[in-house]
Amino acid sequence: MNIVFDLDGTLIDSRFRLFRLFNDLAPDSLLTYEKYWDFKKKKISNEQILSSELGYDLGRINRFVTQWMTLIEAPHYLLLDSNFEGIHAALGKLKLQANLHVCTARQMRQPVLDQLASLKLLQFFNHVLVTEQKKSKELLIASHVDGLSSQDWLVGDTGKDIQVGKKLNMKTCAVLSGFLSRESLLLYRPDLIVDSVEKMSSVLN
Repeated sequence: MNIVFDLDGTLIDSRFRLFRLFNDLAPDSLLTYEKYWDFKKKKISNEQILSSELGYDLGRINRFVTQWMTLIEAPHYLLLDSNFEGIHAALGKLKLQANLHVCTARQMRQPVLDQLASLKLLQFFNHVLVTEQKKSKELLIASHVDGLSSQDWLVGDTGKDIQVGKKLNMKTCAVLSGFLSRESLLLYRPDLIVDSVEKMSSVLN
């Protein structure tokens, strides 16, 4: 069996990084961490927040988006990410019964490898696949994961992850540790919804 995991919001907690970057790029924001993520859980984009809450015009929003894409994977921001509680034990259990892989839509591969190593996660995975904004997750998974079948799992925290799994005829598991609410994820009809990868390891065991 293969299990393919998304990275941000699934294996690692990147919420503080994204909130910090939002505030750094929009210093006039008064949004609390809780309020910001309440918006995000409801699928409200940064652009919508900037327009409705801060009154930014299109020019300022476009500059924000450009700066965001430039800085989101900068080393000093990536240092703000952390492991979810229990992730090492969960991956250890799952590794006993499946080949584990990571597939992320980040822009650069080497920082992903460096971060997984620093968080002591790299050793769990057969492949670390990074789209680099050039290839689709579907293509990367189909090209690199051997013996892909309908018994394999795609695990992620977004609707896009669920769609990728369904296109590949995989089982899909949505986790609530990331960026969308249960209500938002239910719209994509995953096979399973759990609080975290740790909970998934218990279900599959």
